[in-house]
Amino acid sequence: MNKKLFGLLSVLVLVSLMLTACGSPAPAVTEAPAAEVPAATEAPAATEASANEAVTLKVYLLDYTPDTIAWLKSEINPAFEAAHPGVTVEITEGTWSGWDTTFSGFFAAGEGPDIINLGSEMNTLYGESLADMDSYLGEGAWDEIKNFGPALENAKYEGKLRGLPIFTAPRYVFCRTDLMEAAGWTKGTPQSFADWTAFAKQASKIDSATNSLTQQALVPVDAASMADWQWWLLVYYSIGGQLYKEDGTPNFDSPEALAATQFLLDMRQATYGEAVNAVGALPTGQGSVIDVDDATGKDNGAVCLAHSGWAAPAFDRPVWEKVSIDPFYGDPNNFPNSKPVVLAFNDWLAVADYSPNKELAAEWLKMAFTKEANNKWNETMGLIPARNDSQYGYVVESEQLKREAELASQYGVGFAGIKESAKLSTIMQDALGKLITEELTPEEVVFKIQEEYVAALGE
Repeated sequence: MNKKLFGLLSVLVLVSLMLTACGSPAPAVTEAPAAEVPAATEAPAATEASANEAVTLKVYLLDYTPDTIAWLKSEINPAFEAAHPGVTVEITEGTWSGWDTTFSGFFAAGEGPDIINLGSEMNTLYGESLADMDSYLGEGAWDEIKNFGPALENAKYEGKLRGLPIFTAPRYVFCRTDLMEAAGWTKGTPQSFADWTAFAKQASKIDSATNSLTQQALVPVDAASMADWQWWLLVYYSIGGQLYKEDGTPNFDSPEALAATQFLLDMRQATYGEAVNAVGALPTGQGSVIDVDDATGKDNGAVCLAHSGWAAPAFDRPVWEKVSIDPFYGDPNNFPNSKPVVLAFNDWLAVADYSPNKELAAEWLKMAFTKEANNKWNETMGLIPARNDSQYGYVVESEQLKREAELASQYGVGFAGIKESAKLSTIMQDALGKLITEELTPEEVVFKIQEEYVAALGE
């Protein structure tokens, strides 16, 4: 690009920004040629839509509360549409079930939502298909970016911003202290593998008439199988496990991987008893598994819950007077590198590289991620805002959130940076499923994961 053309484009961009600041519609801005910034689909670079044209900005969100969606539709979207005449914001609600197929379809087709809700580990998975947003949201382009905390790293690929993080949602261990005491357990939240299995035997209850659980000592993400891959990762990290060796190859053939796998099996057997695969799972109640069902007045059945605050009771529930919040402590008796861990997840919104509306997408993100908006967004979910300056109001007024924020700061371990995470989760869930049905031994499970994950990365 010659210097005169570059200078002309610079002047146009400055005029565009000045007009936008005054509330006037911005003129069209043309994306750089594909030869300079190659699109993931290798399609010709699209032209940014003018605010004078009828444009639909599409936002794809996953599993948010009705309050969150209602707030976005009643406050954020109308304000954005008023500031950008001719633009309509369309929110599509999806689910984390089958997300990989859905997202892969968008990127393979080279069309779909402009803004996509991604999980922590997906920056490495889809990074090459996401737009470089530094020129819109990075330092020097948007002063507000300095207010985001460590979660911002999850919204980057190869050092470039691809969107913005919404919240930090670490996995904690929530325990009903009254149910612990009723079960005769006086040690508080278990802090070793041996204590956890002893606690599982002591605090779990099986109704002999129905041969099903009526009280489960620990619900780790997945109540029925107790073998969710994210739960495995939390256990693994807590005893010093690393997903990759120094040469970058998978590390599932390590002593820590075998110990984490054995622990998951031990906990399931301790919970379900000798006839482990013949006992019915804990019935589903209303609300959190550690809360009380308002319809029946009975406990929902879990003594402890290993999950994010999303799955915990609402902060205004009376049950919080009897709930403790702790990290998962690992197994220091057998693994000296054990440490307390809360595995931190950071959902974020990314801009697809195929989007013809990157500048509009950036403007919507700026509006949805102001200090006040990031606070409100997370208040609808009871989670910790990604912006440091948004952690006020309900965050500091809640003893629960204050405790969670302290633990996250002290013991947080990120979930990002997992290579081919969709493939790994599929491989692990298949292997762990065979573990809890005792089709495979723990040794066979880690061998299977190692072998298949190495092959997946080789592909």
